[in-house]
Amino acid sequence: KKGSKMFLRSALAAALVAAAAADAAPTMRLRGGAPVTWKKLTGGADALSEGYGTASKVEINHASDLNGDSTIKTTFVRDSANKITALFNAKSSYQGVNLSADVDGSGTISGEASYDEVIPGASLTVSGKLEGGKAVKDMAAPKISTEYRKDNAVVCASVEGSNLVASGVVEAGDFQVGASTTYDANDGSMGDPSFGARYKGGNFAVTAVANGLKGDDITATYTQTVSGDLDVAGAFSTDGNKFSVGANYKLDSDASVRGKINSDGILNVGYARQLTKGASLNAGLEVDTNNMDNRKVGLSLKVN
Repeated sequence: KKGSKMFLRSALAAALVAAAAADAAPTMRLRGGAPVTWKKLTGGADALSEGYGTASKVEINHASDLNGDSTIKTTFVRDSANKITALFNAKSSYQGVNLSADVDGSGTISGEASYDEVIPGASLTVSGKLEGGKAVKDMAAPKISTEYRKDNAVVCASVEGSNLVASGVVEAGDFQVGASTTYDANDGSMGDPSFGARYKGGNFAVTAVANGLKGDDITATYTQTVSGDLDVAGAFSTDGNKFSVGANYKLDSDASVRGKINSDGILNVGYARQLTKGASLNAGLEVDTNNMDNRKVGLSLKVN
């Protein structure tokens, strides 16, 4: 009963945050479309985060005959010279509910069900995980997440056990401003909030995120589309005075190359090519420039 009361308090708090943020925001449209979620606002630049994988793997996607929305994905990952792990994913939909299930090499089963329009503007997702080798009775409490959009505001909230995570982003002209915090229903404590803002110009964007109220952990990111073939990005964090710079260049209609380096001397290079309509190849290289013998190389193939 105590756990149920905690869950209800957390869910009620999430609903109040969503309603207050959405109703309070004035209607102003951002250049480029609807507001992004807090996760996307603070996710960093693609040129610094995507396309650098060094895992060697083969991914096979197959559309099931069960219905038009069902797919099965099998991924074989080379963990070491003599070990290959198989991962399975299945997706489908039923009466508007999107379903997804995963099984990894350890026998861990993960499942997710989502509904896009619980009420106008709101989506609901329920996810859970059963660790390999454990009984169903030992399964942790499911995670319940919601996303609510109204006019120029988007609010997200998730409840897992006694922990609530809530965030909101509002747009005003070419600016997006957001905040995120946590709440523990066990002791009624609120976590240290984070704040973020983004300005989007014609071909560039500047984002700043402050983690906590002390002001000693601030991350700034700059991205720019130089041309239709070239994107550049840079990021700086006051936490340890870390920085990284990178770029993504489109070689032709089927291939691109990207690279980045950070203040620790870690150099990453990624290459992607569309081999055929249903097959693509990705290669990744990571080198520690302080120790050239410390490097990783990976090659992955995706087949649809």
